[in-house]
Amino acid sequence: MNAKIDIKEIPKMNLAYVSSIGPQNLENAYSKLIQWATPLGLMNEQTKPVTIYHDSFKITQPNKVRMSACLLLNKPVETEGEIGLTTIEAGKYIVGSFVIGLNEFEKSWTGLFLWMNENGYKKADREPFEMYHNNYNEHPERKAIVDFYIPIE
Repeated sequence: MNAKIDIKEIPKMNLAYVSSIGPQNLENAYSKLIQWATPLGLMNEQTKPVTIYHDSFKITQPNKVRMSACLLLNKPVETEGEIGLTTIEAGKYIVGSFVIGLNEFEKSWTGLFLWMNENGYKKADREPFEMYHNNYNEHPERKAIVDFYIPIE
């Protein structure tokens, strides 16, 4: 695992989201979210997509894992239909920064949780999430530039 790992205090984040069950439905959830956000002028170079994991792939069958496809908001917005509002509360997180292929996400998450345990940190009762910094389809090697966040006590 080639990652830069830091411990960071993060501020509260406001997000718009669409719920998804199973990774096979996440792309569709992002499509709905982007379709809603584009006419509102929320899609630009600074837009940060975020995936929140409400279940663990170690405990829940992959096709039943609940996730939220989110966009980080820098201003209040009105939502409707399938689009909801949520927050990620401020707190301390292990942040692993990666440049990885889509097939390396599971291995990277596993490695980050191992690092957490080996370094004596305990996961807080909040949800881990990913924040994306590029569109992997536009990367010359089809790599995702992504930060993984594990909440800690």
